[in-house]
Amino acid sequence: MDDRARYEAQLDTLIALITYMALTRWRSRSPNGLSKDLGLAEDVVARALNGFPGLFRKSADFYPTDAGLQHSFTLHARYARRRPRGEDSALNQPVGAHNAASLSDPEPTQDGAGEELDAETLRALLDYVTERARAERDTRFHAQSIRWLLAGAIAAALASLAAAIIQALR
Repeated sequence: MDDRARYEAQLDTLIALITYMALTRWRSRSPNGLSKDLGLAEDVVARALNGFPGLFRKSADFYPTDAGLQHSFTLHARYARRRPRGEDSALNQPVGAHNAASLSDPEPTQDGAGEELDAETLRALLDYVTERARAERDTRFHAQSIRWLLAGAIAAALASLAAAIIQALR
């Protein structure tokens, strides 16, 4: 199984991203901005964001960041709580779309205060990813046990066959 789509392999990164993105004032963030704020490598953050599209919503457009143009991401659960925003008539884009998503603090147009997830929803998301990680670990352990059991059965069959051949040759 590919590590980038495994909950077990990326549990620590997922917990950090979900917690931060559920409670931050930012409406959405770029991998570059998240990397800076969380102190995680940008490639690790981008791999988690892109590897779990059921958790993280990826913007259709690219936005300027310190690392160049990047998509911005938000939690699906938080995106559903967004209040409508107007349009920036000068750019004919949603208000704040010209904002670099890697800034430390959101501009007023990117401020998502009041859209943060409540404790119950955050707990449900964290429980979900930890249960998925646990299920992956259990599945991996079960598959390994089956392999050992199969190897033991094959070894027993070969030993039995060898004993039968030796007995027949006597």
